[in-house]
This record gives sequence, C-alpha cells and structure tokens, in this order.
Amino acid sequence: MNLKPLFAKLPIWAWVLIGATTVTWMFVAFPPERTQTPPQLLPWNAAYNEQGQLQALGLTVGQDTTQQAIDLYGHDYEVRLFSKKDEDGKTAEVFFPSIHISSIHGAIALRLKVPQEALNRFYSEGIQTTVTKLGNREVTPHNEAIEALKKAPIQSVTLVPRKSLTERAIKMRFGEPERTQVQSDGVPHWFYPEKGLEIILNNEGPDALQYYPF
Repeated sequence: MNLKPLFAKLPIWAWVLIGATTVTWMFVAFPPERTQTPPQLLPWNAAYNEQGQLQALGLTVGQDTTQQAIDLYGHDYEVRLFSKKDEDGKTAEVFFPSIHISSIHGAIALRLKVPQEALNRFYSEGIQTTVTKLGNREVTPHNEAIEALKKAPIQSVTLVPRKSLTERAIKMRFGEPERTQVQSDGVPHWFYPEKGLEIILNNEGPDALQYYPF
C-alpha cells in the first residue's frame, strides 16, 4: 500500500503532533543517561554488614567519623553541642543543612560518640550559648573542639527530607514496618530493625529517618 498520497494531504498541525509524539516515545524508550547514585547512599538500602555494623546513607555507624561524612556530603556543615535546661544530657551533633541523594533533597544530622569528659570540656569552653524557649541550651564549640570532633565516630544518622513522606511511598521503598508505635510525642514511629531505621511521621513538622543500631 502506497502511503505517500495520504501523508501528503496531512495538515501542518498533524506533522507537529507526529513529531512531538515520536520525540516523546524516543525519550521514554531511550532516556538520557543520568549520574547513577551509589546504592549504599539510598535510604532504603541501609543494612548491617557481616561484622554487624550498621551501614546507612553511605556511612558506617560507630566506625566512620565526622570527617568522612564531610568528605561525602560537603563542607557546608555546622557543629553544635546540646544540653537540657539543667545542662544534663549533653550531646555533640553535626548538621548538613542541604544535601541531595538521588532525587531526595533534605538535611542530615549526625550524633557523635564523644567521651563524657571531653564533651563537658568542649561544652564549658564554648564560644556562644543559645537558650531555647524550653530552656535547653545550644552551644557553639571553639575551632579546636570542632577539629577534635571531626575525628569522633558517628553514633546515629538522621535524614530529614524537605518533602513530607506518605505511608504509600514509604511502604513502596522500605516495605512494611516490623512494628509501629505512637510514642509520648504523639506522632507515629515506624520501626525497621533489619535496617536500623526508625521513621518518624510528623504531620505538624518535618518527618525524620533515624538510623542507629537497635
């Protein structure tokens, strides 16, 4: 069958439609190459290695240090010390305010494992203290303390996505949680022990994915 007469009668708009459809099909069939995200960085691929160490978001919890996280996520970070109102419960944390993992944009917070004596000293020698509305304290350590904290191992990793999570999206990526619980904060917590993961679904604030051995 000779189709030339048929195509010759087609109006211009039909040719535009055919061309657009062809281009769209080509992009679907042969999508442009994108930089592949290493599998170990993806949040749903967290797992324990053969040595029983938790590996999450490209880091080995309990082994890798702040410096290794900086090498991985970049030099836009903040180091802070925290305590309760009575200056008890001190912690050291590193905050990366803007990170990209594949299509995920968010922030990452690391809690560090620091000997109590060193933590008390860094806290008392801090260069600035901010008191929250609840009376808790946030201390900015001096540069020498920051350099020392860069060598501290990571105790836990928290990913805070910019976009809120949906239950459907979580189950598609992470599967069904082993258990769920509404804790004293009034929000649901989903637990994935095999991934060392606790997901906090907060309808009134940012959601959080917390990775730590449990």
